[in-house]
Amino acid sequence: MSTPRTLTLPDGVHPVTLETERGSFATLTAVPSIGTPLGTVLLVPGWTGSKEDFTPLVDHLCRYGWRTVAVDQRGQYETAGPADKSAYSLAELGADLVAMSKALGGFSQLVGHSFGGLVAREAVLTDPSVFSTISLLCSGPGAFTDEATLQSLQMLAYGLENLPIEQVYDMKLDHDNKAPGYVAPPADVAAFLRKRFTSNVPTSLAEITRRLTDAEDRTKQLAKTNVRKQVLHGATDDGWPIPAQHAMAAALGVEAEVIPEAGHSPAIDQPAKTARMLVDFFHDYPSLRTV
Repeated sequence: MSTPRTLTLPDGVHPVTLETERGSFATLTAVPSIGTPLGTVLLVPGWTGSKEDFTPLVDHLCRYGWRTVAVDQRGQYETAGPADKSAYSLAELGADLVAMSKALGGFSQLVGHSFGGLVAREAVLTDPSVFSTISLLCSGPGAFTDEATLQSLQMLAYGLENLPIEQVYDMKLDHDNKAPGYVAPPADVAAFLRKRFTSNVPTSLAEITRRLTDAEDRTKQLAKTNVRKQVLHGATDDGWPIPAQHAMAAALGVEAEVIPEAGHSPAIDQPAKTARMLVDFFHDYPSLRTV
């Protein structure tokens, strides 16, 4: 879970509802105030996250000239979702991103953070024609493999299916508070984190949690698409093992990029550096490279 450092939106970043053929999605959107946008960046949050995980990054990318849209996925925070388990397969979530890109005019630069990277990959495999690039940010090739992590995720999914979501959050918070090095956020951020978690559709969060335990590695299929690919992660990322991310990058035919002084949430830890690495990739078309 990413923890925003402030809840204040930068000038030019606004809540906007994105209407698509698959429903309405809550977003934080920024559009350059001068000139024609270079294109559209679509930012996809991860497990227990939301569009707010990208707030500073939205601002930085817009300043580079890109219309930037950070979304809540279906059932996530301020986007509605059904209480139907089948609605939260990777195929369904990926189809949502395809619909979003079409509604935004297509050819999006797609950025998936953590679990959002698995959904982004699925979207590209569903319809690569509506995406220009895919950036996998602190994401991995498939489900987690560490037994302790898998057990924790399975317990959380079970709790979400059998207990009030508020009680599940309190139990999770108690667990987090006991972790070494835990630093409590400011009161307003703490209140937001609780509101965000408990605003999720419980079925959505339970099923997304299960996808982290059973997602198939489809790196080889992604490698065969002609959508340009990027893999990048924080230097101290503690999500998927860093060697696994580098192996995924190699299988995609690219070199993993490391964001200095960042952990699992580079969009919050180092938004300026992350934005620069993304836009450098967006602009690095083979035809523009010097020989």
